[in-house]
Amino acid sequence: MLKIREKTVPLKRKRLDRRCARHLPFFFISVTLFAAGRSGAQQEAWAVPGAALRVDVTVSREPDHPDLGVFVKIPNGGLLPGKFRIPDVRDAQGKQLESLIVADSQTDGFGVLFAKPGDGETATVYITPSASAPPRPASTRLFPATFFFSKNGNASLEVAKRMERDYPPAQGASFDEWDYGIGSMVNPFGPDDDFSTWIVGAFFLEKKERIYFCTISDEGSEFAINGKTVHSWPGIHTRQGGAKGQRGDWVELGPGLHRIDYYHFEKTGPQEINLCWKRPGMETKDGLPEHVSGLAQSGRADIKRIAFKDGRVAGVIRGNTQRLGYYWIGEKPLVLFALSYGAVTPSDTQSVTWEFPPNKRFAEPAIDWLVSGDPDTISYPVTLAVSNAAGLARTTVHMRCFWTPPALSLDTKSDRLTVRKALYDMLRAVPQPADPCADWSNDHWGMLIELLEPYNAGPILIELFNRGFDTLQKRPAEERWVLEDRFIETLRLQRKDKLLLDWIARLEKNERTSARKFRWKDERVCAYLFDINNPAAAKREVVFLKETAIAPDQTQLAALRQGDVERALGNYDAAMKFYKDAQDRFRSRNKVGMAGGRLTYVGARKRRDAEPETNTTAKASSKRPAMQSLASRMKVDDWKVYTVHDASMYATITSFLAQDALPEAFQKLTDWENESPASKLSGDYPMAEARVYLSVGDLRRAVNALATYRKSVTMSAQLADAMKLEIECLQQLNDKTRIKEIAADFVQRFPGHPYEAAMKEVLAP
Repeated sequence: MLKIREKTVPLKRKRLDRRCARHLPFFFISVTLFAAGRSGAQQEAWAVPGAALRVDVTVSREPDHPDLGVFVKIPNGGLLPGKFRIPDVRDAQGKQLESLIVADSQTDGFGVLFAKPGDGETATVYITPSASAPPRPASTRLFPATFFFSKNGNASLEVAKRMERDYPPAQGASFDEWDYGIGSMVNPFGPDDDFSTWIVGAFFLEKKERIYFCTISDEGSEFAINGKTVHSWPGIHTRQGGAKGQRGDWVELGPGLHRIDYYHFEKTGPQEINLCWKRPGMETKDGLPEHVSGLAQSGRADIKRIAFKDGRVAGVIRGNTQRLGYYWIGEKPLVLFALSYGAVTPSDTQSVTWEFPPNKRFAEPAIDWLVSGDPDTISYPVTLAVSNAAGLARTTVHMRCFWTPPALSLDTKSDRLTVRKALYDMLRAVPQPADPCADWSNDHWGMLIELLEPYNAGPILIELFNRGFDTLQKRPAEERWVLEDRFIETLRLQRKDKLLLDWIARLEKNERTSARKFRWKDERVCAYLFDINNPAAAKREVVFLKETAIAPDQTQLAALRQGDVERALGNYDAAMKFYKDAQDRFRSRNKVGMAGGRLTYVGARKRRDAEPETNTTAKASSKRPAMQSLASRMKVDDWKVYTVHDASMYATITSFLAQDALPEAFQKLTDWENESPASKLSGDYPMAEARVYLSVGDLRRAVNALATYRKSVTMSAQLADAMKLEIECLQQLNDKTRIKEIAADFVQRFPGHPYEAAMKEVLAP
């Protein structure tokens, strides 16, 4: 069951809901540091000689009142010997600043509150280990606001009040700053049953006021103002007995800062923490108190450096509790974390490395990670290792969710890019040559399949196929086939002919399904035709394709591919004969076949609704190239039918491309190829094909389509632009020979054209 975080529900709920919606909880980082080894590195001058650790901080937020001090949470957990820690805070001149311990938690960190330094900006916290608990400061004006402390087990008001009485406070509890006032509907640091809570906050009055305070809670609660108990509502109960503000009392307060301590415990069932008030002049619904708001806050300090006395340094991990959201594609949710680090910088003499189990490492400053499991229970460790001449220090935290994060979608490019980056980061974290996906869950594989789009998963698939091929073979066939088809598209973009042919051969050899083996024979023909531009080799391969064609869809495809070979060789009449045969076979079996060496994109996940074909024909007709050569090979009535059909297909593909609906555009191109393969001899189909391949960056296939268009027509409204586009693609491919051939052809066909000067410049020696 996913746990959804609810906002505190006060007597006047709407106002609190609005306030809660404006604020997100801020979680400081909790980390565990493990020191490794000592060296003879030069030691820094320390103002506190007995300290084992120094933390340099910068004030990033001023306190609302000097008595609320500046708070910093320092990485904790096994860093220092001894059971307790003693802080000593100094300003930039080495002067000691008043300070106190807010909490000392092995999991959540070491919280220190200190007086704002005189320069208002920097301070250093020295930490000394101690075998016994440090004494509470004899007299201090400082206290933190607003902070939430939660302790699981043996829930009672006594446990809640003991967290405040002890020093260091809240031993064994989880804690953090709290931006939701004195209230919550969940335990933000653990299970929602059997926990005790202490919240400390503050408010400031400009003048003397008589205020009514009350508590609404489930179960028991008690609160105090300036250390004096105002009202106690102990025992096991629901909110009903205090829902109208009857559990409280009036308090007369003078101007200035005032402290609130609220204690609560929860056994089972629903839970609620809610302190309300009614102040002079406050207008509320039905005259009832409303949630306490406008609380004052302590300042905040950011850690800039953590140094050991022997010269080693440590970093601070950020983002381990600030989950971005979750995706639910398969069996379990995948929770997305965006991790980064601070307080340390990699250099020639200092390395910073992320470490994940088992034996995964990543050396970049930020990394995204997808953790599979129920957000309420996941706890996945991550370590930051910092190494310099003095030695190695490790900082370890757990990626956790204290409540269910928001559900995320894959509906936009940026959404899909975010998840692809996370998967790619996870793959790169596995050292070579180890299999990078050996420990992936079914949910990770399902997410990858969901993300796949034409020509848009290259780096991920290269890692998977080069290092995880054996694991891929264990995946379900339908899943593996999709990955293979996307991988071949990736290889096309690399334009490494031998690598492409080698992988086609390997995938064919590894395949056990005869229909799938036939698909790889077809892919080899297409590679020679459309990628390598070797029609002679394609003609040899198409013979094998025809010989192995058994099923009706295979014989239809073999005829279609024979037509493609003849078209590439300039034998248009022979091509038309094969295309007619392929078309007749397609119509006789009345179903879509796999064609063009492409995927059959039937059932592809649509990212957006495409416009109906009837609405797009008129929009694209003005941009549609004229068709000439095909007309000379058809009867007049057939030509009319094909003209209407091709216009509709061209317009639909143009519309899909405009909507970034690439799977749909490729599928429509495949449908067109099957339904009327003779259209491949006209201007419409090759131009549509070129536009599709240009949209995914496959320059070689785009050039092939444009060259076919150029060779198949004598003159058309789009021919000059098509030839110019072909030259631009060839320039990116650095094919100088063909560029000059096309430029010369252009000058001959279009004397006096505005592009003529540019073409002559291309032809100049």
